[in-house]
Amino acid sequence: MKAHCSRSFVCLVAMLSLPALAFGGSSDEAVLRSSGAVAVNGSVAPTTTALFKGDKVQTAAGGVVTISSPGSTVLIPSNSQMVFNGGVLDLTAGTASISTTKGMAAQMDKYLIAPATSGAAKFEIKKTGSSGLIHASSGVLAVSARGNTFTLAEGATATLDLGTGTSKIASHNAAAPGVYGAQPTTSFFNLEGALSDPSGPGQGLPTCVRCIPSSVSPHRRPCRCPVP
Repeated sequence: MKAHCSRSFVCLVAMLSLPALAFGGSSDEAVLRSSGAVAVNGSVAPTTTALFKGDKVQTAAGGVVTISSPGSTVLIPSNSQMVFNGGVLDLTAGTASISTTKGMAAQMDKYLIAPATSGAAKFEIKKTGSSGLIHASSGVLAVSARGNTFTLAEGATATLDLGTGTSKIASHNAAAPGVYGAQPTTSFFNLEGALSDPSGPGQGLPTCVRCIPSSVSPHRRPCRCPVP
């Protein structure tokens, strides 16, 4: 009860001081906004709650989460699991999209993925069983694991064999076969686009009052763009 009350009190403080938390403060704390079936540490997550280092987040079918911490925004779609470790997001299953100007990194099994320079990058990762995918949407990434360290150029995608620790890099080319076969015009990892698709994982989300294509605001609940 004491721990629950402590979390509720801090959550209330976080919501009342959201601008301050979003643009300053410790990277060990964040604000989580959820829609649909989402759990934090095994319990049903409220619409808005404080997130602390070590917290486990899980989204079921139809669940979507946005995590805002100083200088970073993380989007977690349906059927994903992760552990928030402050400046490092540990993806244990599913997909995550990270946009950061403060060097937020991601852990996927034995691999650490982080911005290579200036601490700014936007990247997407996916883990399915013993396979992993990394896509550098903006900026260069440094990917490191014991015995396998490489950089991933902007626009490139890497496939990882998490069992053997091997990797394969492919440059993004919408007109040529690649890691996923023929590449669509919209990236496989474009989670913002998926949210705007009424038939996609964002179909259970409310319609945005003001829709900005290919953009997710860290200060609003997840929503989908209206169908033209």
